[in-house]
Amino acid sequence: MNVPTYKTIHILGLGNLGKLTAHYLAASKSAPVTLLLHRSEQVNQWDEAGRSITVTTNGHSHIESTFQYEKTFESDPGHASQIHNLIVATKTYATTEALRPLRPRLNADSTILFLQNGMGTVDEVTSSLFTTPSVRPHYYTGIVTHGVYTKRAFSVVHAGHGSIRVGAARPSDERGSLTPSLARAASPKYLLQCLCKAPGLSTSEESEEAILRIQLQKLAINAVINPLTTIFDCLNGQLFDNPRRLALSRLLLSEISSVISSVFASSMREKSDSKAMSNFSIPILEQIVLEAANQTAENISSMRQEMLNGRRTEIDHINGYIVEQGAKFGVDCSMNQMMVQLINEKRKLADAEIPEIFSGAKRDWN
Repeated sequence: MNVPTYKTIHILGLGNLGKLTAHYLAASKSAPVTLLLHRSEQVNQWDEAGRSITVTTNGHSHIESTFQYEKTFESDPGHASQIHNLIVATKTYATTEALRPLRPRLNADSTILFLQNGMGTVDEVTSSLFTTPSVRPHYYTGIVTHGVYTKRAFSVVHAGHGSIRVGAARPSDERGSLTPSLARAASPKYLLQCLCKAPGLSTSEESEEAILRIQLQKLAINAVINPLTTIFDCLNGQLFDNPRRLALSRLLLSEISSVISSVFASSMREKSDSKAMSNFSIPILEQIVLEAANQTAENISSMRQEMLNGRRTEIDHINGYIVEQGAKFGVDCSMNQMMVQLINEKRKLADAEIPEIFSGAKRDWN
């Protein structure tokens, strides 16, 4: 039996999160799932894994093999079917180029869900690939708290059960205006409904305002924990053992607070009230950062993992995004700029070096 193309969910980006999402969607039988393989080595790994994805939870392994797949580097986009529902789980820096071959297959009847760390990819994709609003796909963004790590190719361990919170997202050229009608997408809610039917994902839908607040608060967490655990080469729970590190995090948060408050206020159609804006105050941000560090005390942050494995980090879409938006709103972000520089230089610091490296900060480090 042929399945209508609008019911198929395509997944681009098969890292830990992409594999986890694909597995639980397929296992739920809520929709057919097609994996988009965009490198030849991925195809080889897929064949070696028996064209299946294994997820291990609490010591029990579950294999799912009810997938279709496409080799996007071989297919002719002019003759391929339209993509109605697309989940993008690539690294932020690889998103635009990974999507480029799929551009002819995406239009105003398509829905794209971005499941990624950091911010800025929606604007990058829009300015590079979807400049005309009338033919632009409908965007969603998802905030993920599941803990996942790779066992081997196409096999992951679901180590920490969290959730996925999903909401509509707008590029900057649509912010501050009425939200584009959801009616222009053929089935904009279909993708969300399928995700919500997959029990292992624990997906819920949030309002546009709520998802932006959650996204900005998670950005603040990532912009402190990721770079600092990387340059000090420590576990999340060890980050604030030293008072100098805590002081450094507060300097970062001072800039971050000003920037994300401005981003939030400029994105709302109506003026945000003081209660909404208090979510981005320095005390609130410091509280959620400390809570996140404590809750993941034994974890290695994703940025530190990338650095240890010799891979490119996502610093440009985390602290780099803060710096970029700071320039837009007139906020000095020299501390976050220093973080970007240190990570890109692959620097490691001892606590004793903090006063010298951050000598521009007007504070007593003793």
